[in-house]
Amino acid sequence: MSDVFDILGDITIYLSVIYPIFYILGFSKNNKTYKIFTLYLIAIALVQISLRLHKYVYPSQPNLYLFVYYFVSQFIFLSLFYYQLLKQKWILFVGGATLLFIGVQYMVTPDMYFRYNPIGASITQGLLVFYSLLYFYRSLSGKKEFLIVNVGIFFYLLSSILIFASGNLVLDETIPAYIPSLLQDINISLYLIFQLLIILEWWKNYSHSVVIKFKN
Repeated sequence: MSDVFDILGDITIYLSVIYPIFYILGFSKNNKTYKIFTLYLIAIALVQISLRLHKYVYPSQPNLYLFVYYFVSQFIFLSLFYYQLLKQKWILFVGGATLLFIGVQYMVTPDMYFRYNPIGASITQGLLVFYSLLYFYRSLSGKKEFLIVNVGIFFYLLSSILIFASGNLVLDETIPAYIPSLLQDINISLYLIFQLLIILEWWKNYSHSVVIKFKN
């Protein structure tokens, strides 16, 4: 079974590099919301590539410091994404205050850079889930853009809050070995579903702009 999830993990890495290309093809033809989401995909792809390169170049060294760039870049770009969708200025203020809090965390406890930050991850992902819920409510009034992606963000981040929040716990040697493995497998599965929804969003609502571009 572990081999299956290893393969799924590899697939998520490859997909994280492939689907940003689809979105980049329509970058110039779509609005600011689309552009910000594309930048989010590129940022996450760079982190994923860095994780894979670290694994091969420094196989015996921990790579947890890259987790900082993952959840911070995710929070920045998706906050801007939801700011464009919801048009609420308080999202920018909340985002700035949250980033300030995380910055203080690392200033006060520098060694946190090399281990999981469950508080930072939980706060940022919790806020993104809240923005997602607000957008679900807003979408009830009519057809809105990025609804498929919003579904993926909501369910993936809601589920992964618990996983990332328990990051330091599962590193405890007194915890049974199958628990961190199980959490990792769950996260891989949820992330793959999220990625498929991202591709579905592009295919259903934005692939036509690429077709038009090629025809021209």
